[in-house]
Amino acid sequence: MRRPAVAAFALLTLAACGGGTEAATAPPAASAVVMLPSRVLGLRVVRENVAGEVSGVSASYLSSLGLFSFREKSNLLRATLQVGRFNNVASPQKGKFRDAIISQLGATVPVRLRVGSTDVWLSAGSDQAIYSWFANDGFYVLSVRSDYGFQRSLLRELMKAVQAPA
Repeated sequence: MRRPAVAAFALLTLAACGGGTEAATAPPAASAVVMLPSRVLGLRVVRENVAGEVSGVSASYLSSLGLFSFREKSNLLRATLQVGRFNNVASPQKGKFRDAIISQLGATVPVRLRVGSTDVWLSAGSDQAIYSWFANDGFYVLSVRSDYGFQRSLLRELMKAVQAPA
């Protein structure tokens, strides 16, 4: 599975540049981007270290970035969740800004789904489904292996977890 933190993070440094706005300095890999339970649907949740990927970036629309992996007991990677918090230079409320990011995730044209009251965009990558959404001044990218049988359940559980107050 491709590391979505690098992919989506790169998009937030380059693709969302519409309107002549300059991006701010690169975000730190944050320790408190979002709090997740230690297990979700039986998958072990592990915070991944993305400091190396972040250190080489000179400008971004994010103030912080985090990456979580979701693994089975056998350590098989089933999914990853990238969480980015926008800085004051970003314009996530603008459709053009969001569209510039979403249109570049995955290898297919994104399809808009409705999960509760939140718009979620689904696209596909190499052997994976890529779900992305905006909420709480943040951007979320969930990449799930195509052979994982509970993709939508995982999506719903994670959306509840990241939208719950800390």
